[in-house]
Amino acid sequence: MSKKDTEIIKLDDTDKNILKIINEDVRVSYRQISRDLNISVGTVHNRIEKMVKNGVIEKFSPIINHRKLGFVLTSIIGVRVKGGKLENFETKISFNKNVVGIYDVTGEYDAILIAKFKNTDELDVFIKEMLKEPGIERTYTQTVLNVVKEDMGSANIL
Repeated sequence: MSKKDTEIIKLDDTDKNILKIINEDVRVSYRQISRDLNISVGTVHNRIEKMVKNGVIEKFSPIINHRKLGFVLTSIIGVRVKGGKLENFETKISFNKNVVGIYDVTGEYDAILIAKFKNTDELDVFIKEMLKEPGIERTYTQTVLNVVKEDMGSANIL
């Protein structure tokens, strides 16, 4: 991790309010934000550009409803990988269309995957293909029954 990745950025109330607004609707105009916060359009532009430059905002993207696209099954998959193979595995699996999150973790498993599937057959094929990979020792899969909260881009922590 670079120094820039670990640097803590201090946000004032204006920055936080801008983030909350664009988190609700990434398509909102700078003019609308300026009206809502009673600040100039230039201030909105400069604040957002600064947050992009310093890495607080990494990208602007829509929140996709996977269920509407037929991906009704969410799985949490623990993966144990032989020493020295974790980074290669994570790089390769990150390109899989079903994987929406990869986390290095402590404990019994080396990585946790969050993946979305259309059905259990798709999940079955995914797991069996993953187990064919050299270096994969074991997996542990849990199926999500109900999503209570799923908000990776949340500005609620501000």
